[in-house]
Amino acid sequence: MFQFEKKKISSNISRFRIIVEKTENYDIAGVLYNDFYGIAIDFQGIRQMLSRLDDFFDYVRFPQATHEKRSFREEPAGKPKHPPRGLREVTPEEMQDKPAAFLLHVQFRQNSTWQGTLEWLSEKQTKRFRSELELIGLIADTLKK
Repeated sequence: MFQFEKKKISSNISRFRIIVEKTENYDIAGVLYNDFYGIAIDFQGIRQMLSRLDDFFDYVRFPQATHEKRSFREEPAGKPKHPPRGLREVTPEEMQDKPAAFLLHVQFRQNSTWQGTLEWLSEKQTKRFRSELELIGLIADTLKK
């Protein structure tokens, strides 16, 4: 059991610092870090980052999805949710030497996609996104510079 499961869940659960450890061919790898709850999620590529975050949001049930995931496999109703792969508890000391490139805040999960804000910390710019595809485009745009 993670420590955050003993706390009340607030909107801070969907606010992650994106620490980019590697960039290659407009793709990133690194760590998603939530300093409010002291958790981190490792990822290798944007696709895995989005997948693990979506699994995390399903696990904590925030932000609540407006649509159920569809699949070719039959999933039993009431199946218990498991934490996403790569989720771990961290201390602030572990993360202090790793500067974040972005601050991601997913506010809604409507119409089978995400809406929220992405702040590019080094440039002090914040942009709203209306879909995961738009989020990917914003991240890719910063990698060009």
